[in-house]
Amino acid sequence: MSKSAQISSEGLRSWQEINQHAEQNTLSPAARRNRLVRWAGWSATVFTGLLFLLLSVWAVRSSHAAPVRGADGPLVLPLAKVQFTTDGVLTEAWVRDFLHLNAGDPLEKIDVFALREKLLDTKQVSEALIERLRPATLHIALKERHPVLRVAVDNGAGGYKLYLVARDGTVFAGLDFPDIVLGQVPWMSGLALHRAKDGGGFDAVPGMDAVADLLKTARDRAPQIAAQWAVLDLSQFDPRPQAPLSLIKVPKSGDLGQLTFETGDFSLSADDRLKLLATQVDRLTFAAHTVQDKALLVSGLDMSIPNQVVVRLLAAPSSTRRLR
Repeated sequence: MSKSAQISSEGLRSWQEINQHAEQNTLSPAARRNRLVRWAGWSATVFTGLLFLLLSVWAVRSSHAAPVRGADGPLVLPLAKVQFTTDGVLTEAWVRDFLHLNAGDPLEKIDVFALREKLLDTKQVSEALIERLRPATLHIALKERHPVLRVAVDNGAGGYKLYLVARDGTVFAGLDFPDIVLGQVPWMSGLALHRAKDGGGFDAVPGMDAVADLLKTARDRAPQIAAQWAVLDLSQFDPRPQAPLSLIKVPKSGDLGQLTFETGDFSLSADDRLKLLATQVDRLTFAAHTVQDKALLVSGLDMSIPNQVVVRLLAAPSSTRRLR
């Protein structure tokens, strides 16, 4: 066999014996880097878009409460909440409206001292505490005056304006009082109000603590009788120390007619005055039962004389009967 035939039969292979599966081409380092850069860019674009969308939604929902920068640079927090308490009838809604407070107002720009003075100027508010509580709350705590008497003042236009008199004598326009509350406050008669020299309302009425003590004592010890008191006559009321006589009259108290009480000397201590008034109210209760039991028609009961009650009979106006 020739050499060429030997090679053909032993050293050469046919095309069928060659592996037909070529290995996958491997990327060069530069190609891999370019591919990663493209993927990273696309991912960053999608992430940025989603983040922008979420931030936009959040900003719309909370823009009214978001901190903003003031003109001078420092961070200004907007008002988000009013924390309100009072011992009277004023409401948070009334206070917000009266003080022009709105959600979103810059908290640090709110002048708490000016707001306090504005509330005290109403005279209905006796004490006011206003403070900023970070991050976004305004705390308002009030103490209010409570009415002892009502008084009608001529408004110069054929009508009248209602004012209230507190225990300390302060005269104020009743703000936000329900009609049911005002209906339980007696009218004051026989005593004139005096305009304040500064033009800001009226001077305080002296001696109102004694009137308040009589009303409270009567409501506690003789509630059914006190509930009929619509008017108190203070024409003979004299709150000066060492005054010779100081009377409080109830012009009409149901079937008992006119009632008369003595406040005592205004140099008395508060405790001694309370005892004096309590004694008179107890005598009134006793006399009222006696009048009812005996079916007496009376025009009045006078408790101002110590240790007795003067009963004025309606049948004979000049006649009186003393109950001891």
